[in-house]
Amino acid sequence: MVLTAALWALLCAAVPASSQVPPPTPQPPGGNQPFAFAPTPFDAPSSTASAPTASTPTLVALPAQDFGQPLSISGGPWVFSEALFTSGGKIISDYAWRDKLRGLKDQLYTAADLSQDLAALKALNAFDRVTPSVYAIPNSPVPGQFASVAVSTTEVRVVFEVALKPVVKPKPILVTPPVAVSGLILTPTAYRGLGHYNTPGLGLDFNAAYYIGRLYGKNSYPFAPQHTNYLDRIGLWLLSADGKMQIQSETEWRPAMAVGSQGILMFHDAPQPTINTPTVQTTINQQTMQVLGDAYVVASKENHGVRYSAGIMEGTIGDLAENLTEFLTPQDMQFYKNAPAGTMSQTRTVPFMSMFYLVKPDYPIGFEVMKFSGASGSPTLINMKIGRALKLNFDLGLLTFQGGYDLLGLIQFRFNEFPNR
Repeated sequence: MVLTAALWALLCAAVPASSQVPPPTPQPPGGNQPFAFAPTPFDAPSSTASAPTASTPTLVALPAQDFGQPLSISGGPWVFSEALFTSGGKIISDYAWRDKLRGLKDQLYTAADLSQDLAALKALNAFDRVTPSVYAIPNSPVPGQFASVAVSTTEVRVVFEVALKPVVKPKPILVTPPVAVSGLILTPTAYRGLGHYNTPGLGLDFNAAYYIGRLYGKNSYPFAPQHTNYLDRIGLWLLSADGKMQIQSETEWRPAMAVGSQGILMFHDAPQPTINTPTVQTTINQQTMQVLGDAYVVASKENHGVRYSAGIMEGTIGDLAENLTEFLTPQDMQFYKNAPAGTMSQTRTVPFMSMFYLVKPDYPIGFEVMKFSGASGSPTLINMKIGRALKLNFDLGLLTFQGGYDLLGLIQFRFNEFPNR
């Protein structure tokens, strides 16, 4: 014990009083606290233990308005450092705006440059107001070569306070695709799909036409009831597929030419009109469903926005006319015209022509003529695509024949399947 007390006294004499190490704290009997070294003179005070080191940067939030010492915008020249945009007290950024500015880092910037930047920003038409300001940036000295030129000993920050124009979202515009120019109503053209209509190649269309009924008709038959017919139901559907190959494109002088074929499913959804006289009653009983078809060749040419087409069809398309009026059926031909029994108003050769003009990309007006050459009664069908011009939701057809005519109402939809653009 005497030796231990002597060593302790010697250690206390060697260490200054300000940094003496306190004796170890006595442990209570039976305590189980973990072992710990006593503090040494080389330990940092506890008040600095949590101070940040050089490797841990301190992030300081600066207010948006703390841009530096304000300078007059009519002065200069200055040495440019950066440009900022603010709106409503907040810093905003748009690189498209910055690209319009003339200022370059560590280069001279004058009041004339500021004026041109201001004009460039106003030309964007994105702001109701643009207010420029210039600030000297503390602790950012100008480069030595500009020290005798710049009016400020430090580089400057240019701030543009802007009032953005309110953004008005445009109303969605319904874009209607252009109408297919590969055909009019029942007749084809030499053109193909919407975007390749004048490019040689294959084309495929689907078409639906529906003859609603007779709006008005007149004839010269002595026994026809009152010599007039009007508002009679026909109910004739024509569902067709039209495949073609354009073999020649259109140029300034030559027309486009195509060959193709049509397959048509024809059926009635209503019974045909009947012929009633005081002495004779005849009911028109036609085949419920027929399949028509034809092969064709057609040439088309555009002149001043009007597209003209002419061609010829060969096939059972010539059976169409007798299905559009009761006055061309075998019963009518026999009763009114004294034709031999079983006379059919049919032909296998149908020359045609059409003409139409696109008022708008989806708004065509025009007409087509189909001549049923050699058919009994000499029928001619003229379909007129003029419904929108007449403020109607259907088009008109005129069927002429020996002894009279019928004015028909119809609707029609053409869908260009290939090429679709």
